[in-house]
Amino acid sequence: MKKSIILITIFITTSALAYSHNFVMSLYVPLAGSRPSFYQTGILSDYLTEQAESAFEVGVIFQPSIYFTINKLHYVVLGVDFGWYRDTFQFQDFTHEFDSIITGLSLEWMPSIFQIGIGGGVKFPLSGKYSIGNNYTLLDYKALSSRFNNLVIPYVKLYTGVNFFLVSLSFYVNFDIPYYQIKDNLALLGEGYKYSGKLASVDLGVQIGLHLPTIGFGKNNDYYDIRNRI
Repeated sequence: MKKSIILITIFITTSALAYSHNFVMSLYVPLAGSRPSFYQTGILSDYLTEQAESAFEVGVIFQPSIYFTINKLHYVVLGVDFGWYRDTFQFQDFTHEFDSIITGLSLEWMPSIFQIGIGGGVKFPLSGKYSIGNNYTLLDYKALSSRFNNLVIPYVKLYTGVNFFLVSLSFYVNFDIPYYQIKDNLALLGEGYKYSGKLASVDLGVQIGLHLPTIGFGKNNDYYDIRNRI
């Protein structure tokens, strides 16, 4: 699965470069509040979801993107996301925390300085932490593999905001799809492993972006000129 995602990403990026006008490298810092939910046998668990609590999440994402010119100040943007993200699934009695490599794609409509976009991809947890109160257990990838099935967190996000060429600010909602599953018969490890099921969440936050000057492909356009004069 990982190889397929990487190959598809390389193919789309290479194809886009061949026909686009501008290439931009960006750095994004998402800051979000997250509220988890819990699914058992494909059904939302009312008992555990009622115990859900909000938690803070953060990440660092690099995004090479391609700007397709529609007209003078109207663009379609295709981006590839790659970076680090910390997911936190916090309940009243316990917390699951994961540090993941994130990779995905985003498609954005940009009329003038405004932006509206949709994105999606997967997060690959590499390490984590399981907490009860002030006590916690650090988990490496091997430990995660022994406690969870499907070591992938699929996500979909929607966002809107403003882009001032070198700096952008957007508001987003992110959905972590229930796929990452706690294994059966792990109740002895603590309250957080008492129930077998899949973790999910809804995140609301802001995303701050820093953008390098463009690299032009094909003929110049107004966006290229404006951005590189700043």
